[in-house]
Amino acid sequence: MRFLVAFIAFPAIVSPLFVCDAADRSTYAIVRSGKASDVSDELFPPSRIEDRFGDSCFDADTRTAWNAYLRLWHSHAEHPDTPSIRRYFSLPLDGEIEIKSAPGRAAPRILGWKRGTYQRFDSPHFVIHSQASKLATTEVAEDLERCYWIWTQVFFPLWDGSAQVAISLRDWKPNQSAADFLEKHPNRLSTRQKMNVVLFRDAGQYVAALAGHVPGVERSTGFYSDASRTTFLFAGGNEPANSNLGEMVATRRHELTHQLFREATRAKTRSGRSGNAGMPGDASRFWLVEGIAGYFESMVCEGRNATLGGWDASRMAYSRYRILVGGDFLPLSELESQGRIAVQQRHDIARWYAHSINYTHYLLDGELDANRCWLYERLAELYDVDMKMHSDAGRSDHLPEPSMSELQAFLTVSDQDLMANPARRQLQRLCLAHGEVTDAGLRAIPEQKSLEWLDLSRLPITTEAVARLVPDPSSLRQLNLEATAIDRDLARWLLKAGNLEELDLSFTRVDSQIDVPLSNMHSLETLWLTGTNVTDSVLDVVERLPRLKSLDVQRTSLSSDRIERFRQSRPDVKLNPLELR
Repeated sequence: MRFLVAFIAFPAIVSPLFVCDAADRSTYAIVRSGKASDVSDELFPPSRIEDRFGDSCFDADTRTAWNAYLRLWHSHAEHPDTPSIRRYFSLPLDGEIEIKSAPGRAAPRILGWKRGTYQRFDSPHFVIHSQASKLATTEVAEDLERCYWIWTQVFFPLWDGSAQVAISLRDWKPNQSAADFLEKHPNRLSTRQKMNVVLFRDAGQYVAALAGHVPGVERSTGFYSDASRTTFLFAGGNEPANSNLGEMVATRRHELTHQLFREATRAKTRSGRSGNAGMPGDASRFWLVEGIAGYFESMVCEGRNATLGGWDASRMAYSRYRILVGGDFLPLSELESQGRIAVQQRHDIARWYAHSINYTHYLLDGELDANRCWLYERLAELYDVDMKMHSDAGRSDHLPEPSMSELQAFLTVSDQDLMANPARRQLQRLCLAHGEVTDAGLRAIPEQKSLEWLDLSRLPITTEAVARLVPDPSSLRQLNLEATAIDRDLARWLLKAGNLEELDLSFTRVDSQIDVPLSNMHSLETLWLTGTNVTDSVLDVVERLPRLKSLDVQRTSLSSDRIERFRQSRPDVKLNPLELR
């Protein structure tokens, strides 16, 4: 699959760059601190726009400017200490992204913050009103800038700076270096208006300040206010290191995406094509508003790479579970017709989000150039951007309508997928269920230290492979190994899985050896032992689990007398919830 390569601004001194030819994601190279002499001569070149969208999507001027912009980022990554390039992007010559702080002023009125109680931090594209620490605020500011530069490269035709780029780089010759061109034609990208962000010290302060103004804020970890043109976030406060960090970063990027499409695009108006003052997606197509923001949650900036998309995206684990395991299907046409109010009234909002984000991944990371082009056109309509298309392309109103089998094929993960696109980060959720993965493919995933949900159901995975993937399972809350090749030796590994809340070992070869690890699972609520080799002794153990709510022991050798005694002693437990035929 073809993909788009882009680069992120970082310090002027860098270490080697590495960009992998990933088949299921867009890959970006991050410039890092280090010695400039260590930069690899084998820097991967950016793909041409034609390679990702074909040559009949955008007009020639857009493609030329976009290609030049990506080429300039490539030059920056290859020679990050080049003064003329750094000036063009308004990057300080001595390295770090410039962030200035001063006593706070002009924070949103609903906060009621008085002068002297907060600080104002200015980065090139953001103003952050913060009551968090300087360190926490600086980290957030750097991530916002990093995400901004990625977004400009991915959505260049919609970005409000694209016209500046087109004019300033139009005379850049193919055989001319970026440094030479910008030294002869010095220029600097300007920012129309900085975007506002409020950063609270912690979740408690966030809820206390906004509860009277934003219904349901206590259930959120951040939001973008279209009315005030402000993103509201909170730092970790005094929480333990990495506590909820992944969710906070995902939320930051989700809400920032809303802000960027509203405030950093070339919108002709700020009211949408309908001409009213509503938000994009109010009348229809709200799925894409949330889907594209959910897609940006998949951004990973780690080591020397940044990626968007991929089988290991956290949201894709939910999609894989719903569609491959549960057989769930929501037609894109149903999502397309609903606006914001209609969606908020749905009883299955989690399901709606899963399908919306999955369709966005499918359209952007799938095989068809036409689908990517269609999605960009729809984004331009939503955010009222006059995006220039190829003269022969017109605007395609034909709705891509992938079938259930096409979505299943897109979501199914194989050994080849894992080996060609190895995960380069620690995951919280991993669902490979109903895929084509063996022990060999699982070995391509590095040891995981923070997994909370692991689903390998119906894969020929052995005990050894599971133990290698997660040597210490104490972080696991949900574990599904149904119909895998695990055996009785899994019991030793389960001794360390004392925080499980849900465990499914159905149709595996586990036996009474699991009695001991089960006795330590005081948080366990749901247990599936269907079709296993357990004996009556297992009920002596699970009978004493204080939080148990559901237990299935069908198709086992447990005696009917012992099952009846369990039923009488634990009437609060739903026994054998599914009737097997």
